[in-house]
Amino acid sequence: MLYIVEKALDELESVPTEKREGLKHLDQEINDAVEKLKVLKEKLKAAETK
Repeated sequence: MLYIVEKALDELESVPTEKREGLKHLDQEINDAVEKLKVLKEKLKAAETK
């Protein structure tokens, strides 16, 4: 599960800014998804170390 989250996070963060400019309406959704994935990643790491 952690691998899937990390892969999704990498994919979202690799979207170039210039492409985001062309998709302004999706920019906020992308940023929200990145933040949610970061939170999920931290939770999964914490659960993994327990």
